[in-house]
Amino acid sequence: HYNSSPARIRFTMGSCGTRPAAAFPGEGHTKLVASSKSAPSQSLSQNDGPSLLSIFHEDIMLTILSFVADVPFELKDGTRDPIDTHSTLTHVLPHVSKQFHKLCSEHDHYWKNALLRLVKDDPYLWEEGLKRLIFESECNALRESINDRNKARVRRGKRTKTINSQSDELDSVQNTSSDVQGNEPDSRVVLSAGNNPEPSKEEQLVHKGCQALETYPPRHHTASSSGIYQCLYQTILNSHIRFQAPVFYMPTSVQLGSPYGLHFFEPRYRLLISDCMRSFPVSARRGEEIKPCVPGLSPSSNNITTVSQNAEVQSLLENNKDIMKEHYLPTFIHAHQSPLRRNTPACIVQVRHCIIQPDGSADVFLQPVSYIWIEEIWERPGTGSLYEARGIRMPKDESEKYEMWCVMSRYGRGDGRGWAQMLPIP
Repeated sequence: HYNSSPARIRFTMGSCGTRPAAAFPGEGHTKLVASSKSAPSQSLSQNDGPSLLSIFHEDIMLTILSFVADVPFELKDGTRDPIDTHSTLTHVLPHVSKQFHKLCSEHDHYWKNALLRLVKDDPYLWEEGLKRLIFESECNALRESINDRNKARVRRGKRTKTINSQSDELDSVQNTSSDVQGNEPDSRVVLSAGNNPEPSKEEQLVHKGCQALETYPPRHHTASSSGIYQCLYQTILNSHIRFQAPVFYMPTSVQLGSPYGLHFFEPRYRLLISDCMRSFPVSARRGEEIKPCVPGLSPSSNNITTVSQNAEVQSLLENNKDIMKEHYLPTFIHAHQSPLRRNTPACIVQVRHCIIQPDGSADVFLQPVSYIWIEEIWERPGTGSLYEARGIRMPKDESEKYEMWCVMSRYGRGDGRGWAQMLPIP
């Protein structure tokens, strides 16, 4: 309270006593009253009247919140743990009020805007994840098409040759029409392009990712109230940004793109290399070149029985050879830093050449492809202390900083910023 002569000015907040006075619409928390006499105190509840935020339209509220609605792994200001999953949109705004919770849960455009920012600012992770999701959707579509045609061919084998030839012609016409329909642009994109400027590269990529997710949702996908953009974010995070594999632990120095060789002789690491090479041909375990392999779409697969099917598979794999080379070779985690625990950096390595001996020991030639932060690590039961870990891929800029730190620390030098500032890891 502030008293002045001859009038008393009373400024109250919340449920403090105050004199009844006319307030502006929507005013429920702050009242300014001027009077020459003291007024009897009255108790007002904190919920007396609508909130001040109710004077804004819902669209304005959405716009205001969009300035602070960041998603997990988006902010890289150095103040957060690199594997911290907390964010404003998921852990702060929904707990402010029921109105904020409703806005965050019912409107999916926050996740769309976050995806566009992530794809633009960090294409090394998020754009690559979107392309990988779209490629897997195309693989699923081609795999189902081949299986359906093979089943139809078996059913047609019991009929006459005339009906067989007519069915083949009908199948070819249907496949051609489906290809044409698949290449037609979506009506939503055409309308938006006619009324608004042409969509950016990031918007087109996110739109294709949504179509791929709607057509072929990921395995073990359960129904939820989340929007399509939130589901797309979660799918990229869990299937691409996160990486899970068995762990080979040996502290040493590694560098992305610099291959090196190892000899596995311990029983747990014999099991590791056996698991990694299980889905690849026997020739890959005998020292021959290891080629990328997509389950069910390898040219040597039993379900590919015609020349046309083989041509379709080869065309799809050739158009996505960069993704194939990066993500469809045998991989595991090389934990090259100690201690082996959460937040410790590790490296994803690809097996480029492998020779497995009759006793299970192996000589392998490895190439590091990406750094990760270990998020969780556990021991596989019944494997003789073989560990498995799940980690978060490092962005490109953080990978470069980490490699610089490794080189400097190897020679006992700093980078001039001090021990606490030169580490890009916790």
